[in-house]
Amino acid sequence: MRETIFKYRGLVWGIFAAAILIFPVSFSSARAAASVPLLAAGQALRFWAAGFIPKYRTLTVGAPSLVTSGPYAWVRNPLYGGNGIMGLGWSLMSGPVWCAVFAVVYFALYCLVIIPFEEKFLSERFGKEYEHYRRSTPSIIPRPDNLREKSSRSRGGFDWKKSWFMERHSLRMNVFVTVLVAVRLYFS
Repeated sequence: MRETIFKYRGLVWGIFAAAILIFPVSFSSARAAASVPLLAAGQALRFWAAGFIPKYRTLTVGAPSLVTSGPYAWVRNPLYGGNGIMGLGWSLMSGPVWCAVFAVVYFALYCLVIIPFEEKFLSERFGKEYEHYRRSTPSIIPRPDNLREKSSRSRGGFDWKKSWFMERHSLRMNVFVTVLVAVRLYFS
């Protein structure tokens, strides 16, 4: 089951966006304005993370190497953290009910299914090296002591072209969904 959920993990975002569009709450310019920095921060985190790893848009779990630099020095799952920040932005734009729905779906999908599924693979693939990394690096939310301690590991290895190539689709979809949600809420 976890493998199937991993394979179609991107579809969940489409379903979430469709639900917001079908069942809008109300428009609030203050909520819309507050959501923009979250949407930008989430996408920026995804761009940064994508520039440090090999191709990740796959239907199966895989990793040719263990990446521990860049945002991976501070959290093990910065791409999923970026998703969470953007999802929170869309939820905030859509109202408190959607914030609650998003929190439950995000926690269930990522924290209970996808991340444990990937971590099992990484543990089997990289053994003690991954286990040390897992014990010393939080999953999604960085710890202040971790930020200070690992700041020197965040340099090097970033590839802007690779990041743009892997994230341009995500950027287009995020802008498209954001505009759709904002328009739908404004006219509801």
